[in-house]
Amino acid sequence: MKTQKSLYRKWAVRLLLFLAPIVILTACTKNFDEINRRPDGLLKLTAPDLRSLFPGALVAGGGIGYNETSMLLFPGVYSQHFAGTNINQESHRYVIVQRWQDIWPGTYVNAMPKLVNIIEATKGGKEPSMNAIARMWKVFCFMRVTDEWGPIPYSKIGKDTTVVSYDDQKSIYFDFFKELDEATTDLKNNLAKPSFATADRIYNGDNAKWLKFGNTLRLRLALRISDVEPAKAKVEAEKAFAGGVMTQASDGAHFATNADFNNGLNNFMSRNGSRMSTTMESLLVGYNDPRLPIFWSPALSDGKFRGVRNGMTVAQQNLPENSINNNSAVGPKYAAATMTTTPQVVFYASEAYFLRSEGALNGWNMGGTAKELYEMGIETSLREHGITSAAVISAYVNGTSLPIAPNNLFPTPPLTDIPVKWESDTERQREQIGTQKWIALFPEGHEAWASIRRSGYPKFYPLLNSQNPDITPDKMIRRISFLDREIIANGVAVKAAVALLGGGPDNVATRLWWDKSKSK
Repeated sequence: MKTQKSLYRKWAVRLLLFLAPIVILTACTKNFDEINRRPDGLLKLTAPDLRSLFPGALVAGGGIGYNETSMLLFPGVYSQHFAGTNINQESHRYVIVQRWQDIWPGTYVNAMPKLVNIIEATKGGKEPSMNAIARMWKVFCFMRVTDEWGPIPYSKIGKDTTVVSYDDQKSIYFDFFKELDEATTDLKNNLAKPSFATADRIYNGDNAKWLKFGNTLRLRLALRISDVEPAKAKVEAEKAFAGGVMTQASDGAHFATNADFNNGLNNFMSRNGSRMSTTMESLLVGYNDPRLPIFWSPALSDGKFRGVRNGMTVAQQNLPENSINNNSAVGPKYAAATMTTTPQVVFYASEAYFLRSEGALNGWNMGGTAKELYEMGIETSLREHGITSAAVISAYVNGTSLPIAPNNLFPTPPLTDIPVKWESDTERQREQIGTQKWIALFPEGHEAWASIRRSGYPKFYPLLNSQNPDITPDKMIRRISFLDREIIANGVAVKAAVALLGGGPDNVATRLWWDKSKSK
């Protein structure tokens, strides 16, 4: 009888080899009788078969379908988009709750078997548009995983081996660029060939928009490595821009929701586990931001927009002033009542302008000045949320009001002293770009957390309390420590992976390869 350890090992080591046939057989039953009779097993996958795999890969990959746990309770509070108010959820005090790390099995067990089947079946020029899009989505999924853990199993997944080794993050990122270069080239050359059609719950088979997605993802990754590999970053960013990135709000990527695929973030809001953070309050209220009533609702007690500090103890959470009725919940767009109609954000088009703006400050060819691109980023973000008045947009872009001191029980000064209106000092310009990008990313906490760690902006409030012995409340959490489930199933590889962290221990204070920010 196999031990529990060996069963876990088999799960980690052979998950693609073992699960791929199951995924195929359960995903498409059109020819089930014939498949069942054939002694050699599976039939050759047809285009409809491959399309049937794609929705599951989209919803499972990168935490798209696990927003409560994989996004909100970790990156959502680490980025300070949200603050935790549920006394049973201690992740906002930097506690790594192992059972909530759903992005790991979601990616490795649910998404990758489907994607690998699609990619393998479409190699060699067969269904080139499907192949290209699947490879882009594979990069997107693994980007989120490596940006939480650093070294991860990547090049060896699906191999028949007793140990699935981890790759260092630099190697993973360099392979991302190779994959995106090849995938965008292939897709550009085959735009007219059909891809996933209605099975594509993001772009509904629009290959031109997927091409912009791939190039914009490449641009994001280029900025991510700009401090550690500046020369490589410049080359990749300029290639991405030249290939065509997102420019209109409609270029953005959103996962279409319905009764079967609801918005996990909206679903979670019915549990009152999160409220507006004081970071949000200081910036949005201080700037008179027109997105404020879209992102958040006034407190039920007095009709004011009010946030709470991250890292409150249970006793502090139980104080009347910190009750859920005294602080701002999400706006109607993100409420539970709209979880089957509000699309799940994957990638905002406005981010492309902020990336290009920062690239322009770096001296890269980004098709405009840093100021022009910064202001277009703000305008595009406002339009993404239905704010189209030219007068309102102009007033906000040229606003000189400053962040406020949040209205809460704890001594909390204004977050910073920068306005929205473009300044003349380069470092303050970088802070403006990082701050406005962070606002525009809401509620996509994965990228917001990565952006803060890499750029150092926006500035963040120290936690009131940290329950993690490896990090103090005044420090930004830098990564997730390796999971117990992986130590049980793939322990030799995990032990070796610690050496790939660049000299730091396996804890939340150790920085990732690309994380060279001067921030704490």
